[in-house]
Amino acid sequence: MSILASRKSGLGLLPVLLLAAACDPRVNSQLPENDPESTAPPPPPVVSNGTLYLSLTDAPIDTASEVVVAVSAVAVKPVDGDTLHFNFDGTRDFDLLTLQGGVTAEVLEGRSIPAGDYQWARITVEAEFDNEFDSYAMTPNGMVEIRVPGITNGHIYITEGFSVGSNETRNLVIDWDLRKALSAPEGEPGYHLRPTVRVADIESHGTLNGTIENSLLSDVSCTNDLAMDTGSAVYIYPSDAATLGDIGDIDAEPYATAAVRQGTDGAYEFAVHFLPAGSYAAVFTCQASDDDPESIDAISLSEPKSFSIENGVITALDF
Repeated sequence: MSILASRKSGLGLLPVLLLAAACDPRVNSQLPENDPESTAPPPPPVVSNGTLYLSLTDAPIDTASEVVVAVSAVAVKPVDGDTLHFNFDGTRDFDLLTLQGGVTAEVLEGRSIPAGDYQWARITVEAEFDNEFDSYAMTPNGMVEIRVPGITNGHIYITEGFSVGSNETRNLVIDWDLRKALSAPEGEPGYHLRPTVRVADIESHGTLNGTIENSLLSDVSCTNDLAMDTGSAVYIYPSDAATLGDIGDIDAEPYATAAVRQGTDGAYEFAVHFLPAGSYAAVFTCQASDDDPESIDAISLSEPKSFSIENGVITALDF
């Protein structure tokens, strides 16, 4: 477990002002410096722009074969200035489960925005229990609707601030971790999709991959299903996390997750893409099927292993 604006520029009226000043007989070296008529108004400020791309990615999960989200708009909020809105004609549909293994899909495609600092970005998803099936999941029991819970009205906020420099291109990847996000609340007609996303710069990230020993996968405590290749996962935490909790423990849940799958050579493997450079800890669990994103669950986690991520580097970590 993985669009639009216009350019504007101006040269101002400086040549016209200079010509007017040259023809005015009052303009000479004898005028006092504080004479209000001796100072022409300044030209309008030059607004420099940069380019922003927003892309989606995801990691594998066990509970669905398709998770489709219908995106209808994107917005970004400058620190100083009004929110910039990019509305679509209709919706753009993304099956998040096709965006695995470092694959991404562009939601906002190279739009020119003013250079500067931004407080947040927002993706609007049409996801409600309204029998429209704009956003949906394919489960073993058939197609079910998806709803984004809470009071955000389908808005998914990326609250990590970012900057866009003058004439710079920023390409941000939004990792929508479905293992953390997707749940089937009791009594509801469909799935909840929590806005649990993290952001990385596509130009500045590293990758973690590794393997799991068979003995860990077949321990008597395991509730995984090796025949179905489900129920095993690796959880990633910041290295300074005081507590390593399960998904649903808001104060201690993992920063990122990865499903464990059997590869073509028979080994059980995992990979976590788009990790920012830094220090982390990883744990393995063979009880991931018991980890409900809506609650705190007493699942078993292995002893943590420490590792570091460098930009552009694939880091290996085996359990």
